[in-house]
Amino acid sequence: MNYPNFKNKHLEQALFNPQDYNSWKGYLEKDYGKAIRKYIIIYYPNILKYFKKNHKTQAIGIYRLIKIYKYKNVGVVCMTGIGAPNAVTVMEELIALGGREFINMGSCGGLCGFGTFLCDKAIRDEGTSQHYVPHEKFSYPDKALTERLGKYMRKHDIKFQQGTNWTIDAPYRETKAEIKHYKKEGVKTVEMEASALFVVAKVRKVKIASAFVVSDLLEEEKWDPQFDAKHVNKNLHKLFDASLDCLLKK
Repeated sequence: MNYPNFKNKHLEQALFNPQDYNSWKGYLEKDYGKAIRKYIIIYYPNILKYFKKNHKTQAIGIYRLIKIYKYKNVGVVCMTGIGAPNAVTVMEELIALGGREFINMGSCGGLCGFGTFLCDKAIRDEGTSQHYVPHEKFSYPDKALTERLGKYMRKHDIKFQQGTNWTIDAPYRETKAEIKHYKKEGVKTVEMEASALFVVAKVRKVKIASAFVVSDLLEEEKWDPQFDAKHVNKNLHKLFDASLDCLLKK
């Protein structure tokens, strides 16, 4: 049986959408100032702390999943959870509030070593995106925004590779066989959100780019976690600075 269970689900109209939810909650009636069109999505509280320490931000509390920290014309949202369903829910509602350009950045598992990686496509091994469009192996970020992010990463002297990411929403089921398989395919990184966010961006006609810093290595017989290592945090801060510069300077 193919997934989702309901055949050709992507052709059917949803009963309600993010605009309906935002309207029901009264979010669209509140005065948030000029609608924020550009967002950086992050997952690490220490990146948010770094951002707030170095920039004067305006905090805009929406509800428990979304608190926006605005600097000039860019909003930063730190996810309160992990995985594609959580990330897609937040992104859908930010789009409904006026978001049109997104950079998704965070940590990832590495299949070829530590470092920073710019994602040019993602393997759709999560369930959320399958409810939006028919199944295909890959989803893709916006090409122009990805190229622009790469430009600013180079401007910030970030050494990075560009390549394929594997998105999986079962964090404790990255099997040895899969790791070996994807390494042979040349896949560089693994994380939990990107492929679904790419699909939603395409469906909603907004732009997205994504980049990651490797925080743990997935070797075929060994897991090497370094989540709190100095080099990981340093690279995350540099990537955030490049992402913010990328959205501010356009």
